[in-house]
Amino acid sequence: MRHFAFALIAVLAIAMGFAAPATAQLPPDLALVQQSAGFTNITAIRAPPASGSRLFVLEHSGRIKILQGGVTAATPFLRLCTSAATGCFVPPGGFTTPGSANDERGLLGMAFHPQYASNRQFYLNYSNGTGETVIARMLASAGDPNLADTTTFTQLLLVDQDFSNHNGGDLHFGGDGFLYIGMGDGGSANDPCARSQTLEPALLCNGMQNDGQPGCPLNGSCGPVSRGISRALLGKMLRIDVDNTTPAGSNRLCGAAANGSAPYAIPANNPFASTTPNCAEVWALGLRNPFRFSFDRDTKDMLIGDVGQGSREEVNFESASSLGGRNYGWRCREGTLSNLTNAPVCDQPSVFDGPIFEYDHGGGRCSITGGYRYRGPAPSLEGLYFFGDFCEGIIRVATESGGSWTQQTWMSSGGNIRTFGEDAIGNVYVGTATTVSLITGTLPSNTIFINGFESP
Repeated sequence: MRHFAFALIAVLAIAMGFAAPATAQLPPDLALVQQSAGFTNITAIRAPPASGSRLFVLEHSGRIKILQGGVTAATPFLRLCTSAATGCFVPPGGFTTPGSANDERGLLGMAFHPQYASNRQFYLNYSNGTGETVIARMLASAGDPNLADTTTFTQLLLVDQDFSNHNGGDLHFGGDGFLYIGMGDGGSANDPCARSQTLEPALLCNGMQNDGQPGCPLNGSCGPVSRGISRALLGKMLRIDVDNTTPAGSNRLCGAAANGSAPYAIPANNPFASTTPNCAEVWALGLRNPFRFSFDRDTKDMLIGDVGQGSREEVNFESASSLGGRNYGWRCREGTLSNLTNAPVCDQPSVFDGPIFEYDHGGGRCSITGGYRYRGPAPSLEGLYFFGDFCEGIIRVATESGGSWTQQTWMSSGGNIRTFGEDAIGNVYVGTATTVSLITGTLPSNTIFINGFESP
């Protein structure tokens, strides 16, 4: 992931066959305002729908803290840990406490159900005690909205990992009400197990899959032989229905229990919902490490920041009208660069879905942190896509015109950019290891402030 100086670079607007337009001038009122500090290795910033005053700040080590009006609550909303202690929850299967700030395991993502105000459901993405990815559901306490009710824990999905890196970690509800989960390719370098291009569980191997065929040589580097077919979910964007379940007897879900049941269902229009023998959970494939992605709250389009390897960082775009099944090219492409060393597994398909823009690793850049398209209360920022690079520490801004995108650098974040977040009314935040800051501009005169946060 390598997620975890100011050099203005040439714009690399590409893809979709459009010529790059002139770089748009950034709004003069664009500003970055620190909201709070004192956090430890932030991994995500989230806000419940219809809540204009609370931010939930995730820390890598397992804590979720509530930030309200610039003040961090003394008691965490939730604390995951490896052994029982006061105020600490050990989830079934355990929890991997990251060994360092750059360890890609730990607490990585959170999403609130669209009906959170009535059902109190929230979802987590974290690493269990053996380093596998867990997607779980819990409820906020009925008696205290600032505390999680750990007795309501339900594990929805477990995905086996080959290595400790490239875990993805983000999850969001789309405008369609389904939960989207970004999965990395399983780790190491160059996707040695070809997970990102493997749709059919029967093609899984326990070692190098250089030809995309069954019977590839066994090699312990891709994990123990005992690991299951959930590895076919690696390198993918998943899409599941958390409001329904799958009964026993199904053979279509790669994340199902041994009897075929699952505490989630497959949307009927998932691209592989009825295509045997591919995994029904898959929405898109060909991703290396979609550490951070987001949905445009107005258009419902998806923007995916996919972390590159040694040459390119990229942002992929999927419109709300997409039917899914797109292949973003990894391990056969890194951005728009061909990776011919992976032939013949890369012979098909011959055409991949390219990024809307990319950038190289010059100037100390190393790892993209995907962000959000601004739809908040500052009119001058409308439609700007804010993102950054972990190593460079510079907040970047991308602008779209006529279907073509350009990007430019803006300003230093003050540290390594670990995540971006969005509150209930569209304000965008940036998180470094220790701080949460608000990206803002001039607000309309009729904006009302509630506990330090803007509300229409």
